[in-house]
Amino acid sequence: MFAFQLQQHGILPSQQKGMCGGQRYRVSTAVGDGLFHAQKRLYVAASSFGTIKPKLSYRGIRHAAQSIVLPDGMSTQKVDVLSGLEGRAPPPPPISKSDEEFLENGIEFIWGVKDLSVDELNALFEKVGFPRRDPGRLATALANTHTTVWVRAARKSRLAKEGQLLGFGRATSDGSLSATIWDVAVAPQWQRGGIGRGLVERLTAHLVDQGIPTVTLYAEPGVVGLYEKLGFVKDPMAVKGLAFQSKSDRGKELVASLTPGRS
Repeated sequence: MFAFQLQQHGILPSQQKGMCGGQRYRVSTAVGDGLFHAQKRLYVAASSFGTIKPKLSYRGIRHAAQSIVLPDGMSTQKVDVLSGLEGRAPPPPPISKSDEEFLENGIEFIWGVKDLSVDELNALFEKVGFPRRDPGRLATALANTHTTVWVRAARKSRLAKEGQLLGFGRATSDGSLSATIWDVAVAPQWQRGGIGRGLVERLTAHLVDQGIPTVTLYAEPGVVGLYEKLGFVKDPMAVKGLAFQSKSDRGKELVASLTPGRS
């Protein structure tokens, strides 16, 4: 499903109706060199399931541990944390379990998309409750992903056959200023074994080592605590992520109004 991000901070005007999750908004949209005022009511949702996914930003283990996060998601040390890191990347997270240690347990981390099956990846997504993606679009997304790391069974066991996909994670990025981690998933029978943590540690460390100063992710609510332990801070800039669903009736109406030659 096609979606593009709207950020509440600075994008949605004062006429907004409600906060998020199926509520209606009036928006002003900039098109080309002119300002096109689309006085439309849009249905905006945090996700296709109506679940609000908190946005987290990597600030390093030390800074995350020192920050006190209030119920509204604001960090009491936001200014100190951000001013100390402005213009440079925080230190990468330590890798808590090496590739060699995982391999001893029959688990292998693989970088890149070579040998990664789109059908098997879709099956993994379904197992963890993620939406199944169109195979062609998913293949295109993978080809255009900045960094991909996945996990397979290095040997046959009672839980998996050799080469079976056990976990996955990827990051999109401009390669310079920012990156976002997406689609972290671990097969249910292999969860709580450190694979998910290993995926996020490796992705984050790789991005930070490239000098990318801003690394963010949208977390499932139940695993926010894990990411905070890895050096992520919940919503440090007080920006909420919103997704515009173009397949809704209101979305189709706006898309049509923005198409040249159509009103």
